[in-house]
Amino acid sequence: MTRSALVLFLVSVIFWPPNAGAGDGSYSLTPQKIDDGVYVLWGRQEPTTRENGGNIVNTGFIVGTNSVLVVDTGPTQQYADQMISAIRTITKLPVHTAVVTHHHPDHSFGIQHFKKNNAAIYMHRNLKTLFANEGPILLELLESLIGKTWVSGTKIGEPNHLIETEQTIDIGDRIVKILPLINGHTPGDLLVYDQKTQILFAGDLVFHERAASVPHANISVWLNHLDTIRELGWRKLVPGHGPMVTDQTPIEELKAYLTFLEKIATESIQRGDTLAEVLQTTIPTPFDKLATIQSEFQRSITSLFRKLESEAFGN
Repeated sequence: MTRSALVLFLVSVIFWPPNAGAGDGSYSLTPQKIDDGVYVLWGRQEPTTRENGGNIVNTGFIVGTNSVLVVDTGPTQQYADQMISAIRTITKLPVHTAVVTHHHPDHSFGIQHFKKNNAAIYMHRNLKTLFANEGPILLELLESLIGKTWVSGTKIGEPNHLIETEQTIDIGDRIVKILPLINGHTPGDLLVYDQKTQILFAGDLVFHERAASVPHANISVWLNHLDTIRELGWRKLVPGHGPMVTDQTPIEELKAYLTFLEKIATESIQRGDTLAEVLQTTIPTPFDKLATIQSEFQRSITSLFRKLESEAFGN
């Protein structure tokens, strides 16, 4: 286990809320049409639990005249299978492409099932080693959080198209652009932009009404990426988590929250605070109203504190 994976594992185990019950294995995925040929499967604004099976992520798909492009493959093989079934209620066209916005489990652990269905899987090249190293560890963690029923059959699938430059995909009278951004939320994030409708799928570079997750983040770079996203000319934006974005307000709210996290962690290191002390920070309004704020704030501050502590003291 790498040091970064170990830290992520421990932080998640310590601060993820306890599970109450067990789900029945059904994700009840219902595609919502948000524009011509563009559909979203909305995730829940809650922590990962045995009841929801990790269904906390927004995934989606775009329908062309000859094929379908999927955005993120979900947290498990069962999710991926049920996602394909949900797509089949809309169109019988083949799913030729799946774009995985980044490697975190809720977005990527359905890869193998889409590969079995002959989809080309796109992920940023910078994540190849990280995904290979941390994937098995995070799959074990996911099983401990949601139970064996949900993760049954799930394997870590390897993307077959690793990219680092902008790509253009024609899915039949419809051009979809894949736009890479590095070292923000993760070492390699992908945006998906449908030219026809001007809809942008932003992955976890955008959280809306939910506390952002930062285990692999460089917040300073992430803030710059949010400025880039703001200028891309979209009409609607699908965040990785949370409801639809139709104006710039959620972008500014996310920037404020990320700045708050970085400020708290940096100032605590400068004062010589212990981690226990900084975790007692009172979360101010409006951040205290974000979904999952209590657990995610503790995870985020722990991750940022340890990283800054290591940089400051060379540990």
